[in-house]
Amino acid sequence: MSSTSEFVAALVDQFPIGILQISQGGTVWINGYLSSRHTQLRLGVDHWQEPKLEDWARTGILSDPLLDMDGEHYQLAAHSVRDDRALVFWPASAVARFSPQVKQLEQLYLDFREIYRNSFDGIFITDGTGKTLLVNEGCERNYGIVAADLVGRNVSEFEGAGLIRPVIAPRVIETRKRVTAIQETRIGKTIMVTGIPLLDEQGNVRKVIINSRDTTELIQLQEDLARAQEKLRRYELEVSQLRMSSPSIAGIILRSPCMQQVGMLAMKVATVDTTVLITGESGVGKEVMARLIHTESSRSEGPFVKINCGAIPRELLESELFGYDAGAFTGAQRQGKIGMIEVANHGTLFLDEIGELPIDLQVKLLQVLQDKTLVRLGSTRSIAVNVRIVAATNRDLQAMVDSRQFRSDLFYRLNVVPLHVPPLRERREDILPLVQHFLDELNGQYNLTKRFSEQALAALLDYSWPGNVRELHNMIERLVVTTPDSLIRTDYLPSQLCLSRNKSQDAATDLRVRTARFERELVMEAVERFGSTRAAAKHLKISQSSVVRRMRPDD
Repeated sequence: MSSTSEFVAALVDQFPIGILQISQGGTVWINGYLSSRHTQLRLGVDHWQEPKLEDWARTGILSDPLLDMDGEHYQLAAHSVRDDRALVFWPASAVARFSPQVKQLEQLYLDFREIYRNSFDGIFITDGTGKTLLVNEGCERNYGIVAADLVGRNVSEFEGAGLIRPVIAPRVIETRKRVTAIQETRIGKTIMVTGIPLLDEQGNVRKVIINSRDTTELIQLQEDLARAQEKLRRYELEVSQLRMSSPSIAGIILRSPCMQQVGMLAMKVATVDTTVLITGESGVGKEVMARLIHTESSRSEGPFVKINCGAIPRELLESELFGYDAGAFTGAQRQGKIGMIEVANHGTLFLDEIGELPIDLQVKLLQVLQDKTLVRLGSTRSIAVNVRIVAATNRDLQAMVDSRQFRSDLFYRLNVVPLHVPPLRERREDILPLVQHFLDELNGQYNLTKRFSEQALAALLDYSWPGNVRELHNMIERLVVTTPDSLIRTDYLPSQLCLSRNKSQDAATDLRVRTARFERELVMEAVERFGSTRAAAKHLKISQSSVVRRMRPDD
């Protein structure tokens, strides 16, 4: 080496920057700056263990001008002179001495690198030709590919190799517009990708930034939600059909065909805001039917107010219904009083025994139905009310209209939807279910375990029940609280029930047949509803063998 070359080499060794040279023959030379700080660079290309340097040494291409090595941050610059190649390492610490802003820029760069590397979303960057420049860890997770297998390659290779499909960078470069697509990766993930072009001053694409997000779980959740909503809709439909076919609330059992028709009609009219007139003998359950209509209506959150028109004295009924202003009459409250019609605003007003309503009050009630307004006693001011009226009676209102005991105009306004509840003697299929319902209710109320013998049940079944469901409930309660034994036998029954029992010598046998048929109906319904005898047995709280035995046809 000449003295000049030695001088130049010695001078270069003193530079506060690093210089690495690879000659045509593969000889590696590094200056003193690099040699003193990075001993592994003295070992040769095969031992550098720095992917960027190894790629540059192998291909001559510098994929990333930034390098972190042994705690130092470098800006790299590649140079070629004939067949020799050189790499200049500009250390951030050296550059910082020349510019006070470099340290800040370095920190911003480091922050960017950390944000880029740790982003949960995948970030994929290409140049304007589609060559892959950067791939973060999010992309590696999304596609199941390490960044080293992608960087430096053109994206056009990936689709054919089955790595990424479809590739959107060419479309972004071609259209110079944002492009969004859904990709299916080779590891089974569904990825939503958005490519954004970065343009230079001439409008050419210089970079493409592609953001990718794993939507596999989101799509799965959406599918699960759709299935759950469909299942809920199906269950709601099934529940609605069950309630329409055999609803049972508050002691009203709709087992008999005639009561099922009544229940279906009640459920149907509950969905519309029309006036209903419920007729039937005393004790058949008219009030409970009215409550069913209210509960299933859009007014269910509003009040349900009952007025028994036959139980309130005539002189008090008007003030109870319509209310009064202060000083309306002697004995009136000083501040006045709101009437029950106003109390029922936005709800349902149940007028029981409507046939007992005096003629003059019928006129005022008609005004409420027609105009949706009322006037309190002692006032001239009209008050708007939004109330649904359900009326009930055990009298023949048509006959009362004919005899001018009831106003025809009010009758027709009330009788928009007539609902007749038949007496218990005409729906004997409901007697045993009602007995069991009341028995369970009363046993729970009084903490007892009473039950009926077969002969006692037969007597209850044969009785005509002139007082209908109310009489049946009172009778069951009387027997539950007065009988000394857990088993209620025929000798504990009142005389009228025993007389009725004696009219049929075969009642016990008949009861067994009816009970068996009833139990079979219950079991078949449960099996159909729950899909198996095991599930039905669990629901009915009996053994599976009992379910199978009760499913057998009658002998």
